[in-house]
Amino acid sequence: MIRKLVLLTIAGALLIFLGTFLYFRHYQNLPEFAVPLLSEAKIPAKGEKVIVFAPHCDDETLGVGGYIAKSVKNGADVVVVLMTNGDGHRFSSIEEFRKIYPNANNYIQSGYTRQEESKKALEILGVKDENILFLGYPDGGLKELLFSNFNVPYQSPYTKQSSSPYNNSYHQNVVYTGGNLENDLLGILKKYQPQIVITTSQFDIHSDHAATGIFVQKAVDKIDPPIDGQKPTIYYYLIHFRHFPSPKGLHSDRMLVPPAKLITISDGVLKVSLDKETLDLKEKALSEYKSQLRVPTLKNVMESFLRQNELLFTPK
Repeated sequence: MIRKLVLLTIAGALLIFLGTFLYFRHYQNLPEFAVPLLSEAKIPAKGEKVIVFAPHCDDETLGVGGYIAKSVKNGADVVVVLMTNGDGHRFSSIEEFRKIYPNANNYIQSGYTRQEESKKALEILGVKDENILFLGYPDGGLKELLFSNFNVPYQSPYTKQSSSPYNNSYHQNVVYTGGNLENDLLGILKKYQPQIVITTSQFDIHSDHAATGIFVQKAVDKIDPPIDGQKPTIYYYLIHFRHFPSPKGLHSDRMLVPPAKLITISDGVLKVSLDKETLDLKEKALSEYKSQLRVPTLKNVMESFLRQNELLFTPK
């Protein structure tokens, strides 16, 4: 009898293990019921400063729009830094200018359009206009600035420029090199002295997103002396990853679940729970990105981030 019970227990454990393995292999995300078990991210209080770095106009709202709104409501000072103006998205430019082959000026104009969308979206979330910084670096070229063009100027294949053509860039006419971008990031961190820094994950499969995470982490590491005697806390958010978010599309009654693979390479994952008021604000802000929402495939992905929570990853 005891032997039979032991064998049944072992068989049950093996079935559970096999089922879990097959689940993760197929879906590659944690089960939705695991999200409430995640620790809640602390929302910064009045007097604290937060800097959110985004590779393109809309990433900040997609990834941490709710966190931004909750931080502002809590009295924190939030600064949002846009690394590029997202001017290299061909499909949205084709839609905007009704051209199969948009020219360099079209792409630049598209960058200005996306800037205005970010301003409107962030105003809804409560961010002051003077706290929105556009660096103007090349869309699709941040990986090159990190590796092959750290000292040598990079030319955008879209705008055909090797320096920022935008009249409102943080440093006007800044030459497209990784060294200049790193100096800008260091200058911003020293100027605003944030307690919290939020950026895209280096494990994001979009090269601009991964490069943004690495650039920001390197800049934080180079702060000397540390701000107020200690370096800011850094968190990462995720936009592009295999089978993430899952399922795609508008499911605002469901949870955003992290990829299982990232649990093994990150110290932890925090959730940012969104109440109805905050989720409504995020949805309203997201609706300002009309140039992106006009593209059906983009709309499907963007609406996937309107969930009951957001996710923040802590560094390994």
